[in-house]
Amino acid sequence: MCALRIGIVGKRGAAHAAGFRAHPHAEVSALCEVDPVALEREGVALGVDRRFTTIESMLDHVDAVFVATPMHLHASQALIALQAGKHVLSEVTACVSLDECQALREAVRSSGLTYTMAENYLFFEENVIVREMARKGLFGKPYFGEGEYVHDVKPYHHFPDGRPTWRTQWQVGARGNTYPTHSLGPVVSWFEAAGESARPESVVCWGSGVHTDPEHPHDDTTETLVRLSGGGLVRLRLDMMSNRPPEEAFYGLQGTHGVFESGRGRHGGGQVWVGENPPPGPVKEERREWRPVRDFADLVPPPLRDLQRQAQGAGHG
Repeated sequence: MCALRIGIVGKRGAAHAAGFRAHPHAEVSALCEVDPVALEREGVALGVDRRFTTIESMLDHVDAVFVATPMHLHASQALIALQAGKHVLSEVTACVSLDECQALREAVRSSGLTYTMAENYLFFEENVIVREMARKGLFGKPYFGEGEYVHDVKPYHHFPDGRPTWRTQWQVGARGNTYPTHSLGPVVSWFEAAGESARPESVVCWGSGVHTDPEHPHDDTTETLVRLSGGGLVRLRLDMMSNRPPEEAFYGLQGTHGVFESGRGRHGGGQVWVGENPPPGPVKEERREWRPVRDFADLVPPPLRDLQRQAQGAGHG
């Protein structure tokens, strides 16, 4: 089998090269970056000789494109690659407007090519275990989930010389949940694994107001409620402003037979409380108890466990 030739667009994508190279049928064959200094530095570090400053000039040399540029460029660059007959793996978020979402959907459907949004939080070890537990029915019917992404990114809003970065407009230049995929993706996957319809059907978002960084209109904290097509309810918290330590991966899932709650950063790993419900009656003999979610790691198929170990050794992503 010939190796899939992957072209990385954006210097940040260089961090994923080891992950691609861990697959026996993939190779990093080209690198694209508008900054010639960064292009030279990363190209030498990765041992990639084919280097380009535009995505268009790179496309003849690759079979698939990994888009790892600032998020407002993701959709337009994915469209260029799809229209040239290339598969696409895109960093989050996929788009920054509904018009981009519609254009991207139509391009994927008409091309017949593979497009994937690289939501890596889906593959965190605990999240994978919970997905397999949901698939086995251990939570019963899920009806509530929650996810939080709390990460103070104020230091990334400006370059050292004071100029604003892309984040000032596209992440914190507007109110609302501008970065939902890390918190939403795993939860939706658990509902789907349990056989529930999990398409977001209605969304409402509230903000706390601006308190710590008045330069930008983005609320310090937003709370988003998502009603899924199957009736489930999901709560999301996004906080990229508050003065506090990061808590980038808190999740919960409630079903008719039990619950999962991931550990807060200072409280250790995630816990589950699952099992058969006691029969109805005035006195309930409860036999369930909290257990580490990793007690159920054997539910994860061996091939996926092997890929997880490879990914853990490949760095970010």
